[in-house]
Amino acid sequence: MENSSSSGIFRGWVVLAGLFVTMTVTSGLGFYAQGVFLDALVVEQGFSVGVAGAGTGIFFASSGIAGYYAGRLLATFDARLVMTVGSLIGAAGLALLGQVRNEIQMVIVMIIFGTGFALTSLVPSSAIVTRWFVRKRSVALSIASSGLSLGGIVLSPIVATVVDADSMIYWAPRLAIGFLVGMLPAVLFLVRGAPEPMGLRPDGDPPLASGELPKAPDGVDFKTAVRSRYFVLISVTFIICMAAQVGAIQHTFKMTKDRIDIDTARAVLMVLSATSVIARILGGIAALKMSLTRLTVGLMVVQSSGIGILALADSKPMIMVGAVVLGMAMGNLLMFHPLLLADAFGVKDYPRIYGMGSLVMVLGVGIGPFLVGVIRDLASYRVAFGVITVFAMVAIIFLVAAGTPPIYGAVEVDQLAPAAPQAKSHGVMTLTPPNRIPSPPPPPKRRVAVIDRGLVMGAEDFPIPNPANREIPLKTAE
Repeated sequence: MENSSSSGIFRGWVVLAGLFVTMTVTSGLGFYAQGVFLDALVVEQGFSVGVAGAGTGIFFASSGIAGYYAGRLLATFDARLVMTVGSLIGAAGLALLGQVRNEIQMVIVMIIFGTGFALTSLVPSSAIVTRWFVRKRSVALSIASSGLSLGGIVLSPIVATVVDADSMIYWAPRLAIGFLVGMLPAVLFLVRGAPEPMGLRPDGDPPLASGELPKAPDGVDFKTAVRSRYFVLISVTFIICMAAQVGAIQHTFKMTKDRIDIDTARAVLMVLSATSVIARILGGIAALKMSLTRLTVGLMVVQSSGIGILALADSKPMIMVGAVVLGMAMGNLLMFHPLLLADAFGVKDYPRIYGMGSLVMVLGVGIGPFLVGVIRDLASYRVAFGVITVFAMVAIIFLVAAGTPPIYGAVEVDQLAPAAPQAKSHGVMTLTPPNRIPSPPPPPKRRVAVIDRGLVMGAEDFPIPNPANREIPLKTAE
């Protein structure tokens, strides 16, 4: 067993640094770059905006499906192996993106790219953070996921500049090499899947003693969690929420380029990302002191406002204001989804639970860009952004209906199912199985004399027994 307890720094912070790097790379060359790739598919390959938007939707749909299986893989294999394989698949998809010439090729390449993205980004990163941190989980996840925003600030504008200056055909394989260079060192040398195999404990608590077995993880099993009313309503909430958010994010670059110019479009990507970095750190701190549900409702109100401003904006200052408002919500909402699930269901089956949540949520992630693209082709970006503003507001209704997240399994159960066995011991009800309850000691044996008081008329009629043989007078038939 590997043990790094001799170091003065909690190993979880090193893992967090590695995840920060990987999420920077995957977001900068994957998530935020989708808007740049969408524009390149329209300009270079001649696809319509609706078809290119469908390609972006396929990328996110395949990432959701692969994310579900990533959760199952993380429960079986080492996280580094899963993320290494994902890095190779993602780089292959990115390299092939410049070779897309028709719709079938675009579908295949986006599926490959989306699969690699899923195995390297949110699902493995949030699962690893959840294992390493409990009390400081919201802050830790906000730090790791800030890499998403840094990728948008640093890498996506570079991608937009070089692709616009030359071509996607030229830069796609070079970007793929950059993807591998950024991912593999962090995955192999910094990331570790869980503290227990290293003899450590979450949050830097005292390490396990020699020979001490790690405590079984708390939480709810996968089937109970995904069948609960809370999981269903939260899933519907984030389907609608992400349809609005991703639809806006992926088309903001092209919308700004069409309305203003490409320099402003690049600046909008940077503003979105920079704002989300600051807001995400503040959101992680606030989550330690406030209700996650209330914070999420507030962020959804902010997101609706930001998309609404972008729908109406027709000048550079107004578009920047819309980007700032939207940026305040988008990173936090993506982070609060795994936080809500972890608080509700614990870490026992968390990778599979969040994998399923991501799979369901991807319906919205995939629909959003496609819907905005189709409406833009039929009408305008103003109408398209107006429609997804309504989507963003409807999501709030389902979140309120979901209510406060249950804690570690306080979820609904089948009322027709037999109740859990209960045992009574000395008047106290307990959930301990009957076969594990120790039997009470037998009462001490006592000799009891039976005396007919009707025969005892006086002291002289009741002779004192001989102490030597301690005989007790017997009741007669008289």
